[in-house]
Amino acid sequence: MSQPQAGSSTRYPTQEDELRAKEAQAEGLKSEAEASFLSTFQTVPKQNGEKLSRISRNIVESFNNIMIQSRTEPYEKQENLMAGLKRLIREEINVIEARRLYTLKINHETASSRNM
Repeated sequence: MSQPQAGSSTRYPTQEDELRAKEAQAEGLKSEAEASFLSTFQTVPKQNGEKLSRISRNIVESFNNIMIQSRTEPYEKQENLMAGLKRLIREEINVIEARRLYTLKINHETASSRNM
């Protein structure tokens, strides 16, 4: 078994390297989710489609701006910001789910397997 020679440039991944790799992977998943989210509004009828599409782009841009801005803060504050943002998003998801269930109750014919 050979060992690295003195002065060789063998580099082992650090914890920071691993975190950056995870962040890059999350960034890719985020891009896919954004594209899927935005494409949903492109199938809405013309009457509301443009407005909803514009609003959905604003939501994505606002989220991205929050993430960019949070990176300028110290890590301790970033953690608090992300925890607060996570609570806010969970609450918004609850509102969305309540509204979705309400619309299904009013008009169950609109239900599809992807909405469940």
